[in-house]
Amino acid sequence: MVRALQEATKPAVTFNSIADEWQDKRLPMLHISSQFIIPARLRLHVRPFFGEMAVEDIRTGVVNTWIRKLSDEAGLEPKTIRNCWTDFRSVVNWYCRQLDKPKVSWYPDLPKLPDREQRWFTQEEANQIINAAKGQYRVLFHLAARTGMRCGELCALRVEDLKLDHGVIEVTRSVWHGIEGPTKTKAGKRTVYLDSEAACMLRQYLAGRQTGRVFQSRAGRPLVSTDITQGQLKPIYKRLGIAHGGMHAFRHGRVSHMRVNAMPDDFVTSQVGHSSLRITSQYTHFEQKQKREMAERLPSCTQNGNLYSTVN
Repeated sequence: MVRALQEATKPAVTFNSIADEWQDKRLPMLHISSQFIIPARLRLHVRPFFGEMAVEDIRTGVVNTWIRKLSDEAGLEPKTIRNCWTDFRSVVNWYCRQLDKPKVSWYPDLPKLPDREQRWFTQEEANQIINAAKGQYRVLFHLAARTGMRCGELCALRVEDLKLDHGVIEVTRSVWHGIEGPTKTKAGKRTVYLDSEAACMLRQYLAGRQTGRVFQSRAGRPLVSTDITQGQLKPIYKRLGIAHGGMHAFRHGRVSHMRVNAMPDDFVTSQVGHSSLRITSQYTHFEQKQKREMAERLPSCTQNGNLYSTVN
């Protein structure tokens, strides 16, 4: 009786209270990029709606009202709304785990993602960009196109990571907004194999330098992805008259080039630091002429000029 009374009079646990605890205890364990992005989404799009609500009172209907507000009033893109939903669910279910409680299940009406192909650079586009770039950015874009390394991994490279006598790069760290940390995933820590042209280019670029960052700002700081895109790539797009694409378009292009050239799937996945072939497949794109060539290479359904019979 006393226990039941105590439970009934206990203050409700609000979303803000568990979000505070989550940011204090769980957030520092996440990748550095998540430490920047998720608190901003919580502050702007999650806490204003759920903040003072009792967690136990949040039902699917409430979640769907929030989703509609994000779409209709805030005008957020479907991908952003889905990310906000993931943040909300992660915070609540982390709290449940601390109390040895089962995960909470909701059934939200999430917006569909647009059926739009991710921007990727063809080999011709990548070569045009590389040839139009100057200084260290020409080398940076060359490595991005020929290795498929993430921009943060390229910006974190140190000369000591280059084993040019063996033709490899040891990827062990990444940079996010100038802050150095581990690779994005466990699979991201890997050995990337270089072709002889890329190894030769790096030797010429380093000119005997043995230490320090491979790429850096004038102040000696790591380069920042947004600065590279806005300050270097965007002007090149305009001069060349090609569609805009960020540094990630090099990565998609590299995966596509390896797969269209029939590189073993395990090799492709290991080189770009993916944890599964399913993810690698999402990075695979084909040009129209490549699709036509592959269709023409398929065995013909005729033999001696006659269609195979399908009747027993």
